[in-house]
Amino acid sequence: MTVVVRRRRPAFRLAMAGTVLFAVSLAIWISVVAPANAILAQWVPGPIPDDFAAVRHRWEAGHIAISAVKTAGLCCALAAGLSLGRSRDGSRPWT
Repeated sequence: MTVVVRRRRPAFRLAMAGTVLFAVSLAIWISVVAPANAILAQWVPGPIPDDFAAVRHRWEAGHIAISAVKTAGLCCALAAGLSLGRSRDGSRPWT
């Protein structure tokens, strides 16, 4: 969407913000959730490890942050699409 609307200033800014937010959500997953997943993958059945609460908190907080950032990115993408509307001459902007 960002590439398609690059010539329409308000829509482009919103679409770019959405793109950046989705990239940020990927960076959060790589830096917060993936290391927690790696720790979880090493655990074996049996007694609960001592650092269980810390790892669980990191994993859950990472997913909450990702959810918030992706929701903001979706809102930006929707706003970009809705801001296209019709141009002043009545034609569709994407044609």
